[in-house]
Amino acid sequence: MFEAANMVTRNYTVSTLAKWFNSFPHYNLQFLRINNTFSPEDSDYQESLGFWAAVPAAWLTVTLFFFLVFFCARCCSNGTARKHPAYCLRWTIGILSLIALTGVAIGLYGNVEADGGVHDFAAAAEKANKTIMGVETQVNDMNRDLTGAMTPLVRLKDLVTNIPIAGKAINDTIIEVENLIKELGTIPFDKEGVNLQLVADDTRFYEYYRFLGTILLLVFELVVGLVALCGVGRGSRCLLIFMTCLAFLCLFVCFGGGALYLAAGVGAGDFCVSPSTYIKDQVKDDVIPKAVLEYYINCYPAAVNPFSQTISQGRRRIIQANDLLREVEGLTTNLPVAKEIITEIGGQLNATETSFDDLVVLVQCPTLHEEYVDALNAVCYDALEGMAYMLVSSLAVGLLFTVSMVLASLAWQRLGRRKQYIEIDEEDPFLPPSGMTPAMGRTSQGPLDHYLRYGGDRSERQPLLRDNRTPPPSYTYAVRDRGAGVQGSQQDPTVEKRHW
Repeated sequence: MFEAANMVTRNYTVSTLAKWFNSFPHYNLQFLRINNTFSPEDSDYQESLGFWAAVPAAWLTVTLFFFLVFFCARCCSNGTARKHPAYCLRWTIGILSLIALTGVAIGLYGNVEADGGVHDFAAAAEKANKTIMGVETQVNDMNRDLTGAMTPLVRLKDLVTNIPIAGKAINDTIIEVENLIKELGTIPFDKEGVNLQLVADDTRFYEYYRFLGTILLLVFELVVGLVALCGVGRGSRCLLIFMTCLAFLCLFVCFGGGALYLAAGVGAGDFCVSPSTYIKDQVKDDVIPKAVLEYYINCYPAAVNPFSQTISQGRRRIIQANDLLREVEGLTTNLPVAKEIITEIGGQLNATETSFDDLVVLVQCPTLHEEYVDALNAVCYDALEGMAYMLVSSLAVGLLFTVSMVLASLAWQRLGRRKQYIEIDEEDPFLPPSGMTPAMGRTSQGPLDHYLRYGGDRSERQPLLRDNRTPPPSYTYAVRDRGAGVQGSQQDPTVEKRHW
């Protein structure tokens, strides 16, 4: 009857990553080494997780102190560095930014992997809840059928008051049915009504915000890397300074996330090394009996179903009740009404007997054990691996941005300021001809150049506000002197000819 328990079931195996996290030494705040058994209620164990969370936070503190000293030294320097394109520094910052973007991509992959593991855990919890609810529903249906048989049994007892033997048989049938109802009440093993569906819903709710928040933080890191690439590509001091400010904020995101992921990874590794031990310790016997919990968690091939005796006893009671009804039927052949009542009771007892076959399948361990293993694999493989990827991404990106900030501060000091160009109207008729070469401009030292620079007389040397299309005040004088200068050059061959 319980041959399904001998099926080959899939068992949970501890992952290498879980063993690695579990191998981390555990110290409390007094720096005393403690046991690495997962026990989140213990204050010493909480301190051991806080110890590992403090490692990235301490590194962040050291980094901030380094930047404080470094930038103070930079501010106190004379700033006489020679201006040049700083190609070596820019290439180095660009390569580090590309590596940091690769680290961000790893973090995105880890976030998706962890999200998939959490949703798989929620799905396994939902399936387990459906299996448990199926057992409860099946038992409730059987109890309803048996309770429904009690009323016709009482009516039948009133009809056969003149037949003592039949009355005794009916009393025995009533006792068998009542005992069966009591025994079926022990089969639903979730006595406190633990709702795994609620656990699944809460898990999905919190995971949605965790996933979305992680995406936003990774996008922020991505923006910092892209700004760094644009800054080194354009050789822009402003973009490099802006990237340094963003990277400074990003350090808190990276090392803060690294602290969280490291503590969570160590705790998850401790749990995943021996999950059954923790679950058995947490579940109280008045919620789920230990024997039942052991049966479904381990599901050994030779394990004995804790409900096998109850179900076998129930089947025997149903058979015995049917035998008693047949006996009563033989004693009441002259009562047509009694025959109808016996037929009604027999139909309800037969329906209960058929329900026992479905109940046998529901209470066997392979189904719940598979869902238990699926939940553990989702947490201890997919979610833990995703957490490890995000841990590596956070710490690596934080270190790369630290180096990039130092190099960027050196680069923007060596990059010269961009020249400021004044917008002019190319249609201005008073501009020099477009074909005039710089050499021609440099050789123009005649009277016209003198007047264009200093004006016709001393009073015109004062700066005047004028429109771009308005000729300078000395223009008329310059044209007049230009004609005189040309005539003088024709008379004196030693005078060099000037070209406008």
